[in-house]
Amino acid sequence: MQKQLHVERKREVLSLITNVTFASVPCWYGASRRDLKMDLIVPKNRTNHPACPAIVWICGGAYRVVNRSVWLPEMMRFARAGYVVASIEYRTSNEAIFPAQLIDVKAAVRFLRAHAKAFCVDPGRIYAMGESAGGTMASLLGVTDDQKEFDQGDHLDQSSAVQGVVDYYGVVDLSDASAERDRMSAAVNQSNDVPYFAFEEFLGVGYGKAEAEKASAIRYISDKTPPFMILHGTKDTVVPMAQSEKLYAALQEKDVPCEFVVVENAAHGDDLFYQDEMTDLVLSFLDHLS
Repeated sequence: MQKQLHVERKREVLSLITNVTFASVPCWYGASRRDLKMDLIVPKNRTNHPACPAIVWICGGAYRVVNRSVWLPEMMRFARAGYVVASIEYRTSNEAIFPAQLIDVKAAVRFLRAHAKAFCVDPGRIYAMGESAGGTMASLLGVTDDQKEFDQGDHLDQSSAVQGVVDYYGVVDLSDASAERDRMSAAVNQSNDVPYFAFEEFLGVGYGKAEAEKASAIRYISDKTPPFMILHGTKDTVVPMAQSEKLYAALQEKDVPCEFVVVENAAHGDDLFYQDEMTDLVLSFLDHLS
């Protein structure tokens, strides 16, 4: 049977670009190097295409593991809404202690700006978004624009600043942490399930207050901090709700625009965070910034 159809172009056709190297970092005790990669969802036809707002998506994994591709299906909603999505990797805690992770995610932002035309990115509209440990990194990206010690590597002529942050249940305050298990449980973990050794691996064996504060996003908040959206579930037994409450209070104190969404009955990493109504809320927040 033969059919003839008249089809109208009603939506953007997208492409997935994988394995894009954005930085080269030391590995194997500093004796070798490896490439850090990002996967991008971009418009298929990019010639003369208007620049798009971009999301730097940062996967979680207790600082110990990361998979830049695992959340790409959920990122399609944002890509369909007109955002370029760059899902990135960073050195995990078995490779390097903090601030290596922040150095890496900043390198990804600078890379996007340096190659903005190739990927249809508007360099003035780049947003950080991450879940769990990725929320930690996204929050740190948002508050450390003026902390130049974390800008290392290539494209240093480009800014690593972001214009907004969406933090899904990230740890943002380690200021009371110490290398003693009992203090970690009492001051930071609050009897939840983040393993003590995950923080020790992240900050270094025998770390102290100075190292913990350096990795705490709330330490860097100022009146120049970009707008934040914070999401946390009432049944999170991994990262205490108090982490997001502290972040919200610190942002309010500096009059930083912020939305705090508490999701009823949502556990850590819960599917509830990725339902359409939640994605619509995040898109509304980002669209307002754009």
